[in-house]
Amino acid sequence: MCQGDYQACLNSDERKAYNEIEEQIIHCTPEQAWAMYSISTGVVRVNISQVVKKLIIGGNKALLVEFPEFAPAEKDVRHAMDRDSGTGRQHSDPPP
Repeated sequence: MCQGDYQACLNSDERKAYNEIEEQIIHCTPEQAWAMYSISTGVVRVNISQVVKKLIIGGNKALLVEFPEFAPAEKDVRHAMDRDSGTGRQHSDPPP
């Protein structure tokens, strides 16, 4: 089936699976994408989340509504997280 080394074949199969999921997500409604995500597990779920994040970053607001947890972090939030990372407190905790 696959000529050459196993790792190259695996990477090719993984890329093909990702591309197929990406194509499906592009052509379905956000609700359908959520349904696919909610019933998937393992690598399929990871691929769906990566595709959805990519499309949200690309400006797909409909997917952002359905997947708010995949919203890109705001720049200020990232800086605050870096600043607080050594304190052991969570962002939502009040300052000491």
